[in-house]
Amino acid sequence: MPQNRLWAVEAERERRARLDRNAPVLAKWLWLLFWLVIPSVFSNILTMDTVAGAFPTAGVVGNVLAFLISLAYGVLLWQLREAAGRYRTAALCYLAGGIISGVLLLPAIPEGNWLWWLLSLPVMVLELCAAYQEFYAHAEVLEELDPELAGKWRLLWKWWIGLLLGLFGCIFLALISAILGLLAMLADAIGLLVVGIVKLVYLYRTAKRFREYQPAALQKEVL
Repeated sequence: MPQNRLWAVEAERERRARLDRNAPVLAKWLWLLFWLVIPSVFSNILTMDTVAGAFPTAGVVGNVLAFLISLAYGVLLWQLREAAGRYRTAALCYLAGGIISGVLLLPAIPEGNWLWWLLSLPVMVLELCAAYQEFYAHAEVLEELDPELAGKWRLLWKWWIGLLLGLFGCIFLALISAILGLLAMLADAIGLLVVGIVKLVYLYRTAKRFREYQPAALQKEVL
């Protein structure tokens, strides 16, 4: 029993040491990440088919903005690589996807031709990988501080990937019934928008938890 208690004390000491080391870094860069998500939502609106179709210039601006945000997002995640290895993977995926997206903006590659599709496929794969690694990295660093919020990040990923896969189902449904397919796509798009808003809320709460965290030494002084 005393040995088990000793192990428990040592495990708690290691947990506090990790939090003391990582919390300041996470508090700083996750807060900046939160503010970067806001313009990314704006860029997504500009690149929507309805908006870009009515205002072609808006689509161009949205694509350029999305390219810059993807690179900036990768750079910010890279700053968190020491806190969790998944942040490193997510950063590299965002950076690689951003660079390829930048190539797709070149006039020499018109949208819809074979080269455009050839480059678009790896971008989609990289974005999926980046999102998975990012969501689970947030969950990993929160596990020792707020397990409930960590679980919400994992659940949010399941909703996100489920809605993305649902888009493919909507395409097949549209082949059977154009109206039903359109309604399903609209519902799926609304779902993805809601997930994006929830991600923003969770990112804010995650950054806030680490900003409010007090190192063990400071807690002893307060006591």
